[in-house]
Amino acid sequence: MTQISANISPETRDRLERYVRARGLKKGFVIEQALLHHLQAISEIPEEVVIPPRLVVTSASGEQLLERIESQEAPNRAMRELFGENPEPAHRDAL
Repeated sequence: MTQISANISPETRDRLERYVRARGLKKGFVIEQALLHHLQAISEIPEEVVIPPRLVVTSASGEQLLERIESQEAPNRAMRELFGENPEPAHRDAL
């Protein structure tokens, strides 16, 4: 056996502790299973479809996000399709 040390956020630690307590498991077992699951998944899934669990928002990208949100721009075709809406805008003059 090899011991690995890692720094994790307090929120992640709390989630792990709640999980192991609720299921009566050892932290080491849960961490090893999670690591094995993750390594298996990333070896089988194409890299371009892997979504990181955390997104980094810089000051510049944060400003762009705020501008887009505040613009109240209508959703584009891809967004409407994503949410199962009719991708074509309704025409008011059609009867």
